[in-house]
Amino acid sequence: MKPEIIGSCIMQYGEKCLPSTEPERGGIGRSNYGKNELQWHITSGRRQEEDIGPTREQRMIVESLVSLLPPQKEAVSCKFLLKMLKMAIFCSASPALVSELEKRAGLVLEGADVNDLLIPSCAASDQGKLLNSIDILGQFASDWSSSTEEQTMHNVDAVQRILEYFLLYEQQQQSGPLAISKLLDNYLAEIARDPQLPVTKFLFLAQSLPENARTSDDGLYRAIDTYLKTHPSLSDHERRRLCKIMNYGKLSQDACAHAAQNDRLPLRITIQVLFSEQVKIRAAIQGKSQTETVENSDQETSWSSTNKEVKALKIELEKVKTQMAELQRDYLELQQENQKQNIRPRKSSGWTLGWRKIRKSALYNLNTDGEETNETHNRPNQSRRGSFRRRQSLS
Repeated sequence: MKPEIIGSCIMQYGEKCLPSTEPERGGIGRSNYGKNELQWHITSGRRQEEDIGPTREQRMIVESLVSLLPPQKEAVSCKFLLKMLKMAIFCSASPALVSELEKRAGLVLEGADVNDLLIPSCAASDQGKLLNSIDILGQFASDWSSSTEEQTMHNVDAVQRILEYFLLYEQQQQSGPLAISKLLDNYLAEIARDPQLPVTKFLFLAQSLPENARTSDDGLYRAIDTYLKTHPSLSDHERRRLCKIMNYGKLSQDACAHAAQNDRLPLRITIQVLFSEQVKIRAAIQGKSQTETVENSDQETSWSSTNKEVKALKIELEKVKTQMAELQRDYLELQQENQKQNIRPRKSSGWTLGWRKIRKSALYNLNTDGEETNETHNRPNQSRRGSFRRRQSLS
């Protein structure tokens, strides 16, 4: 049979024979979150103390179903594997079985949602012992607070191991963990409401993904802000440690505007957020992206080596300008001399043209009269002598 058919039969049997592991919650982000979650733990422990037989039977069912699972990762869904993991932890199954379920869930983690990852931290036997001590001593409030002083609501360590399996598998497949970045940020926002969650666990889980896994850090900022709101007694050093895991350049404009008015953030972090937003606005005005500005800053280091070439080019440009000015002066001088030479022949030619006109008019008079006398014959000679004298004077 195909692995998918076997897996569907196993999931159908598990849905009918195993109880639901979903806690009765009023919804994500509501104020009764912690109360409902603790109530789920308490009722589970009482049921285990009242009737131990069903718990052993459930553990046997879980172990049997896990042993029947096909080795192919597509045989069953991630939601079913996480449900089996919750039942295995609740029924105090063997550590090998729990590890096998965590490994298989890590291979298909992209198919899960936030509710699937909310794994209870207490097993049924631990809760039964806790309730027995409460009934014997008769001090419910004090014993409950002291017993859960360091106990978180959710099993963050199990989710951390599942995430490590996923990252190891994705590294072998040479693909990026972008598919679960939003899932992890939403999970961090959920567990941040736990007042018993240590800051070290929150930081370790938030820093599990590589830096390039998140395209936007808005979800991470929301989780950090929720943690700061739930834990108002954090020191300034711990607040700075939380905020340093964010990349301020990946925050949207709305997130930056919220961070600028957030009193829970340290003042230094607020200044860095405002500076990052100013850099992005300046890059947008210049028509460049933020990555281009980073590349330009890297190129500034190489500009110092080209200063000598720039100076040499400036010197050559000044020389060319000087030569151009000299050539322009020479050209003006040549143009003036050419104009002077052109003036002289123009004047002489004017006189000669005028004289030719006079001469033609005299000849015309001679031809039209028809009768020539000696006096008229001598006049041209006199006029020729006068014209000769005039030419001498002109020369």
